[in-house]
Amino acid sequence: MVNNINNSQIQKLSQLQEAQKRQQSIAARPGTPSFSEVLENRVAQSEVPGIKFSSHAEKRLQSRDIDFTQDHMKRLGNAFEKARSKGANETLMVFENFSLIVSVKNSTVITAMDNSAMKENVFTNIDSAVFA
Repeated sequence: MVNNINNSQIQKLSQLQEAQKRQQSIAARPGTPSFSEVLENRVAQSEVPGIKFSSHAEKRLQSRDIDFTQDHMKRLGNAFEKARSKGANETLMVFENFSLIVSVKNSTVITAMDNSAMKENVFTNIDSAVFA
């Protein structure tokens, strides 16, 4: 029996294999905290109480190698306050190397994307944008 495999399927398979290799190499380092642990610690140390990151946003930050620093967290808090003061609900927050979609009313970061992921994308269901 002959299986027909197109280039798209091969490409998806190779992407999946590459992602699995990255996960294994990260998990193989003993004593290294997980991404979620690092992010939780940074959020806990933050001066911005109440902002949460959805599990989807955490995965996107990790998979897209977005370095989210303490300075970014402070700027995120300021951006939340600006958006909230204007009555925003769902906001695109643009940083220098990445952007976040956030629910202002729920104080939650919904997803994250780097600049390359933003190209040719259409952002729907947002009512505002903040340059953080």
